[in-house]
Amino acid sequence: MSEVAQRVSTASGSSTWLLNSAFTVVLYGTWEFLAKVATVRGLTASQEALVNKLGFFVGMPLIMAPSSPPSSSTAGVPSPSSPSLISAPKDALLASFLSGFAAAFASLFQSRARVSGDASAVSALCASYPPITLLLCAVFLKEKVTRNKLLGMLFTVIGAAFFAKK
Repeated sequence: MSEVAQRVSTASGSSTWLLNSAFTVVLYGTWEFLAKVATVRGLTASQEALVNKLGFFVGMPLIMAPSSPPSSSTAGVPSPSSPSLISAPKDALLASFLSGFAAAFASLFQSRARVSGDASAVSALCASYPPITLLLCAVFLKEKVTRNKLLGMLFTVIGAAFFAKK
């Protein structure tokens, strides 16, 4: 592969994760807003979390519909449309299941926080989890912690503190 083709390939891979991340930020912001609307209009935190998850389980199969184009495999990672979930490594399945379990509890606690707090402050504080992810990945997955990541972690914590302060 030529140097130019390699750069284009790398750049398109970079833009793919960046674009997906941007969509995630917009959708999480919308999710937080709509969840606050639900509690302001009368749902309890537990009711909101339950209905929220129902929306998730209705939406996910629609998003993952077989008519959608399959995504390509990268770095040996099977695409989401891969039919071999049953043959997937058991520790990967357990990690994914526990991730969902943790997300369910986090969602409930976030709903409880949102009921009594400003949505912007709750959202900022709850979205400041990357430092936890960074530390866990560094310890258990041996991911490299760079100076930029440490600065980002610091700015994340400082930013959340500014949002949370009255």
